[in-house]
Amino acid sequence: MKRLLYAAIALLGIQCSPASADQNCMTGYYRTKQPACVDSVLSQMRAGPNADPSAVIGFLAQIFSTSPAEKQRILQLEASSYVKSVKLVALYGAGLTEDAQKFAEENQITATLQKIEKNQPARLAVVRPSSNAADNDLLIGAYMASGDTNFIERILANFSSADDDMAGIAMRMGFMKSKFGPNMTVEGRDNVMARMACDKYQCKTEPAKFFRVLTLASGFWALQSLSSADDGIKKTFTGFFANDPRLKNLFAAEEAAMGNYMTAYAMVAVFKPEAKAGKSARKDDDKTYESMNKAASAFENLEPAGKVFEHIDAYVKAGKKLK
Repeated sequence: MKRLLYAAIALLGIQCSPASADQNCMTGYYRTKQPACVDSVLSQMRAGPNADPSAVIGFLAQIFSTSPAEKQRILQLEASSYVKSVKLVALYGAGLTEDAQKFAEENQITATLQKIEKNQPARLAVVRPSSNAADNDLLIGAYMASGDTNFIERILANFSSADDDMAGIAMRMGFMKSKFGPNMTVEGRDNVMARMACDKYQCKTEPAKFFRVLTLASGFWALQSLSSADDGIKKTFTGFFANDPRLKNLFAAEEAAMGNYMTAYAMVAVFKPEAKAGKSARKDDDKTYESMNKAASAFENLEPAGKVFEHIDAYVKAGKKLK
């Protein structure tokens, strides 16, 4: 159980990482199409894997599919064994099987190609994310190479077929990751969100459901993060949720719940017993702490968005004020 949770948290931290993409200039490539950018991306990978390579694979696969001249230039670049294997997966993902076979033979990595063919990684033209967050990365990389928002729409389409509960929880986890990092935990609070998702979706017996939530959450976080600097992603992301009444309501509910959570957390920090040590505590302070702690816990434990508001609303109706 613990190993699965650690893997899930690592997945949320590594997959769909716009920060990594910014460092190697991929995010702006489709505007400039500068070969130096591709060279920089591959140079940074020379030493071997330090993160999931799916975004780079999608990036290269899209270039290989649409630019024969740039494909040939990239394939002829001097590269480490690891970078050669990445290029090979990208050729396979682009559906260029003859090119993949030729590249494997020329670089004496036919055994690697055989492994790729056995594992059958996703083909860029047809991949639609469901329970594998690496598919999100693949499509984000392809978008960075092309500026084609169809790749972003395919990531978001995963929400369309998710039920209300799963979609809302994925949004909540995405909001928390954006605010507090891959652990989705505020300093001083228990790290419970990933564990609660694991329990709720029976991760030990039905891991596909659990990993679908993580795939939705990481895609939501990545696109929301990237949209701050990319107008195409921003318009596609906001338009997708605005134009679907069901998802629009879920988004609004989870956004409001996040705001209520931040209010509750701030008040918990002020009125928690340790903060009042050595001071004359008032009975009202204890009630404030109790009510706000219940609201924060409801959010962290993946209770419905309305529950978070109910605890705060009950406190306000009792004649209290949010201080």
